[in-house]
Amino acid sequence: MKRKSYKSRSVWIDITFSIAIVLLTLSAIFLVFTTEHGPTASPPDRNGSTGVPTETEQIDSNYPGIKIITKTSNDKNAPFAIQYPQSIHTNFNTEVKNYITEVQSRFMEMMIEKKRHDNNTTGELNISYETLPHASGYYSFVLVNSSSFSDTPHGNTEIRSFHLNPETGESFSIRDLFEGDANRLQTLSSLVRGSIHKDKTLKGHLLEQDMERFIEPRWMNYRNFAITDDALIIYFDEDTIADSLVGPPIVSISNDHIQNLLAVTFKPDVTEDEMEIVDRVSEEVSTEEKDIGKSDDTSANSDVKDDEESEISPPVETVRKRVALTFDDGPDPKVTRQILETLQKHDAKATFFMLGSRVEYYSDIVNEVKEAGHELGNHTWTHANLTKLGPERIAKEIEKTSAIIEEVTGQQVASFRPPYGAVNEAIHNMTGLPIVLWDVDTLDWKYRDSARILQVVKEHVKDGSIILMHDIHQSTADGLNAVLTYLESEGYDFVTVGEL
Repeated sequence: MKRKSYKSRSVWIDITFSIAIVLLTLSAIFLVFTTEHGPTASPPDRNGSTGVPTETEQIDSNYPGIKIITKTSNDKNAPFAIQYPQSIHTNFNTEVKNYITEVQSRFMEMMIEKKRHDNNTTGELNISYETLPHASGYYSFVLVNSSSFSDTPHGNTEIRSFHLNPETGESFSIRDLFEGDANRLQTLSSLVRGSIHKDKTLKGHLLEQDMERFIEPRWMNYRNFAITDDALIIYFDEDTIADSLVGPPIVSISNDHIQNLLAVTFKPDVTEDEMEIVDRVSEEVSTEEKDIGKSDDTSANSDVKDDEESEISPPVETVRKRVALTFDDGPDPKVTRQILETLQKHDAKATFFMLGSRVEYYSDIVNEVKEAGHELGNHTWTHANLTKLGPERIAKEIEKTSAIIEEVTGQQVASFRPPYGAVNEAIHNMTGLPIVLWDVDTLDWKYRDSARILQVVKEHVKDGSIILMHDIHQSTADGLNAVLTYLESEGYDFVTVGEL
């Protein structure tokens, strides 16, 4: 009896041992597979989650009824920094969030596919946006989605627009803008064609065979746009009307050319329009007269001083004029590097006011800026309007940015520029840094027109000026060489804000 029991236990021991061996073998195979294939063993979800915590912040924007949502992830393989607008209207919020989810999903699918071929591949995703208001009360939100991967030399940039009346929740399309009139659309198509051929930044990059297909009078071709009080801005995808070297082409049509084509909602009342024109012209004339007066006074005083000095002492070296070039909202993996090359060409130094959220993801570019001898400035972490925040949040926006810049470069931040130039006594007392604004605003963020930047500089620059530009717009990088060439011809030296 005992012998039979012993044999029974022996059989069960053998079975248990065999099962254990099988389980260990399967575990070993699983570990090997996981090591070789990385993310494919546990793919991220549709929202791009990889198990790394995502930090989400919500703050008021500079525009009534709109909040800024910021999401960041420190995933070492696929970090992202995303900003998008949020309103009180569900339909608008859903539309924007669906786009954000779609972009993240596309990015992570591409990331997984690349890691199947090379597990060391890394990627970065950045989504930022701008708000362009119109007198009608509508906002145009322009979202810029930039993704890059370590195994490809150039990243991809995509622009999408959304539109909203923040009070009513209504949206509008390009069809609404022109009341669905096919003849007006035909006129718009002709205006766009003319603008494209006049754009010097597109010369040599146009895809002539494909271009006509993307600018022909079809509503779908003009679905991405923004309307401001000055212009209608059309955004095209990369590799449509021009090659990818120029990024997504942006075409700006002056409202002077389309006023008669616009729907009544977007056409100012005649009386008000006339008054606005009168006020604008009067203001511009007044400003020009003041600038001319100051310039004449300065020249006169300079001439008198030079005459006096020539009578008293031998000629001395002429004191040259100085100007400080400043760039906000970067760094950007493509545009900032192009700007650095242009600055080096002219032996020019500048000051870069950086966003902490972008410094964290583009640390290599930050160091390139530093090594080139340029000055590093603080522009907050999320580009928040600090005057609408409490003391704790203000301190976090500033201190966190200064800390990351110092951590990345080993160099302390030299100055601070508040987003939108919005500053009050509380912010002055909390920064501990010199606050730097500007006197020449190129409005490069608004018009995306490289030629217009030079025009603004010519009209407003003077000795000691601080010029505001942004190193996140391709048009700014394209227009910088002409600006520096002009300033050199006018006898200006380029200095940092600290030197100025």
